[in-house]
Amino acid sequence: MDITVIGGGLGGLAAALAAQRAGHQVTVLERSPRLRDHGAGVGLPPNGVLALEALGLGEQVRAQAAIHEQGAGLHDRHGRPLLATDRAALEARTGASVLAVRRTWLHALLAEALDPGTIRTGSPVSSVIDRGDGVTLRIGEDSLHADAAIVADGARSRLRGALFPEHPGLEGSGEYAARGIAEHVPSDLALPVGELLDHRTGDRFGCYPLSDGSAYWYAAWDASADPPAEHRHDWLQSRRADWHPSAAALIGATAAADVHVVETARLTRPLPSLSRGRIAMLGDAAHAMTPDLGQGACQAFEDAVVLGEVLGDARPHRAHAVLREYDAIRRPRTTALLRDSRRMNRVLRLAGPPGRWRDAVFRSVPKALGTRVLAAQFRFEPVGRDAPVRH
Repeated sequence: MDITVIGGGLGGLAAALAAQRAGHQVTVLERSPRLRDHGAGVGLPPNGVLALEALGLGEQVRAQAAIHEQGAGLHDRHGRPLLATDRAALEARTGASVLAVRRTWLHALLAEALDPGTIRTGSPVSSVIDRGDGVTLRIGEDSLHADAAIVADGARSRLRGALFPEHPGLEGSGEYAARGIAEHVPSDLALPVGELLDHRTGDRFGCYPLSDGSAYWYAAWDASADPPAEHRHDWLQSRRADWHPSAAALIGATAAADVHVVETARLTRPLPSLSRGRIAMLGDAAHAMTPDLGQGACQAFEDAVVLGEVLGDARPHRAHAVLREYDAIRRPRTTALLRDSRRMNRVLRLAGPPGRWRDAVFRSVPKALGTRVLAAQFRFEPVGRDAPVRH
């Protein structure tokens, strides 16, 4: 089949790679004049690592990422454990550890894995229409025809509303998040890998060492407490002055201009379907969720793997059927994770007495139980291993 992917982010490139590996002709249309990806680092729970492995990139990702022997967990603001996991047990149950890499590196890795000429930049798609026997995409004054289209143009998708006009779309979470990479981490600074929670304010801070000696970090806070943008960097440091030393140190080691701040967002409710005829939705365009479970990029990679599996060697007349199968496989999982991430966002932001109660509950959870729960969530089995794919 001739397949067009709309969007050159992590999800779109992963979808293109999966379709190419299945033997299809693929074109990626990216609206920006050049291919690039914004952001700092990206955390990869085991299911994300396994999905990238299924796309043929596991060896590179594992070689690039730093392995955190103590595992990743939740801590109070001083770095004391709240909800701990057993790294070795988690890896034994899922087949991978929690890893972290630079987002720009991963984006480049996906782009380089594609056939030369696959990506067309400066190609904003204004509409995509299912004609029954194919799809027509409008790009400025030009048109492009394909057997199927994959919409992967991000959380603020321009095409989602046209395909699902009755869906309310995206909503802000009411929480801001800053992300950055501290290029130089003091050798004597022990990093509490995972996330720190402050039950006084509901603020959070997370960090993951990278293999080159730098560290990816993020901070989250209620939007109502946000200071003017020109004072935000200093405010982030001072607000965490009595936290574990890593929080203020990593923020201070990152130039204000290199810190990316956004209000996190999510779909108001799940889409009624991830496919419409010969058009499928993928990644944040299909199921944007807050980052509280670390599943945004991972679910895009899972989408891509399943898409490649169901496409197989399907011919153009089967496009409707295989994309319906993609929807049937993926939507139950992404719908559940949308619900779970919304719930986790509420829990992690608790402040005052509810926040102290949350901390007490987390501390009471045995490490083995916490590890089993996470392992169940982070497990990923490509379709071909446990379910038939019909063409």
